[in-house]
Amino acid sequence: MQGRGRRLVSTALALLVAVTVLVAGHGILVPARAAAPEPVVAPAAATAEKPNPKYVAKPGITFNHPFRNGKRGKIHRRIVKALKNAPAGATVRVITWNFDSPYLARKFIDAHNRGVSVQIIMSRGLARSQGGNPARSYPMMLRAFARGEKKRPEGLRSWIRTCKQTCRGKRGSMHSKLMLVSRSGATNWIVMQGSGNFTGAAAVQQFNDWTTVTENKELYDGWMQMWDQATQDRNFPAMRFTVGNITTMFAPHKGNVDPALSVLNKVQCTGATNTPDGRTKVRIANAVWGEERGARIARKARQLDRAGCDVEIVFMMMQRRIRGILRGMRAKQMVYIYGEEADKFKDRYVHMKGLAVQGNVDGRGDGNVVLSSSENWTRLGWHSDEENIIIRGDAAMTAKYVKHVDMIYRQAPRTLSNYVNSADPDPTPRRDGYRDEGYLGPKDYPFHELEAELS
Repeated sequence: MQGRGRRLVSTALALLVAVTVLVAGHGILVPARAAAPEPVVAPAAATAEKPNPKYVAKPGITFNHPFRNGKRGKIHRRIVKALKNAPAGATVRVITWNFDSPYLARKFIDAHNRGVSVQIIMSRGLARSQGGNPARSYPMMLRAFARGEKKRPEGLRSWIRTCKQTCRGKRGSMHSKLMLVSRSGATNWIVMQGSGNFTGAAAVQQFNDWTTVTENKELYDGWMQMWDQATQDRNFPAMRFTVGNITTMFAPHKGNVDPALSVLNKVQCTGATNTPDGRTKVRIANAVWGEERGARIARKARQLDRAGCDVEIVFMMMQRRIRGILRGMRAKQMVYIYGEEADKFKDRYVHMKGLAVQGNVDGRGDGNVVLSSSENWTRLGWHSDEENIIIRGDAAMTAKYVKHVDMIYRQAPRTLSNYVNSADPDPTPRRDGYRDEGYLGPKDYPFHELEAELS
């Protein structure tokens, strides 16, 4: 784009679309049609790589790093390990805003050919943008999953589909990023989710996080209930439930409880017993802040900062008035621009959507909370399909999150006063203001450059 005016318009439109938010009304958790860890086995095609029955999926949070060799594809390698060790008859369920990775597509096809039931939902607009190009993920998997399906039991068939707009709502965008695996190696009931789409860009351009919970059937069943609703592609109420120390919030949301504020509103800035100086640490890494929703969270962060909390923020996009609210605080924009203008296939930026609190929270001086999500803090996120998971009491996970945000903050090149337009896709808005983000056409996507080190 040329000219300052057009860049400002592009940024504003991108901000409108980039969002996906989670706030939950209280839902009733009903036992879902979750796949059993050892379902009926379908005939499996011969494959060179056999699952390891002794493999154990490691729970916890994983971060990638787009600047460091070996750490760019760290999240994707976790996904692939869970896939390649899923035995014939297991089920894999995926929801992702964008699936545009030939590398990952081949791994899912391998699992399907081995007798695993693979079912994937992605954004309709992005699936259409891939057209019939055989090198793109959607058409590649569409054809591969169709082969041999009639010979499989109905419950073990594979497919890839799209939703009209959101899968469980009337408007917004289908923006979740999650994978549910009934069994992989010796591990059952795997719930994986985070900020990264199933794309090469998510691996090598963006800072993302990915959280894994295993051997928790009640949590898995709750997420499978959401999955069953999503496959129906119609409006469902907001869904929220707690299992042990884990709270799940699925959008579209209703009510007034924002996932981020549900954590931040319970923070006290002094009296921490698990930090060196007794101040509560608040670490925020959310890519996009917009509209009144983003402003509310910014005002809460400012309030905590002025009350004595140790607050640190990294982000990718933020409206000017929200940057004004945070002025004077430790907040930095992590966007490295390669070249004269932003280029989403070259730039590196924060794509995470969460926070961590270490200190006095939930009435505990030694509290630990991590919020991991697919959701930007904007109006669109509130109405869209998103997932939020809040894990309390995990000191190791919280410390890891705090350390990671500290590292990004140290490396971030820009302060609030040195803000630049981001590398987000340029959307073409609809009349109602809602639609999927646009992406470059097949001929423009540099698969080999992005995914060379992942193979």
